[in-house]
Amino acid sequence: MTRTTTANSTYNKLAVQWLNEALCFVSSFVVADSFVLRNRQLLVAANR
Repeated sequence: MTRTTTANSTYNKLAVQWLNEALCFVSSFVVADSFVLRNRQLLVAANR
């Protein structure tokens, strides 16, 4: 199955690139958020 539409392939590449960036941003945000939460719990435990 081969397609020769250039506009469609460029659109698909852009969509994939956008999805990649969005996923990277979300995953890094989740990692940073969980890291902050973990540090906050450690600080609370240390203050006791």
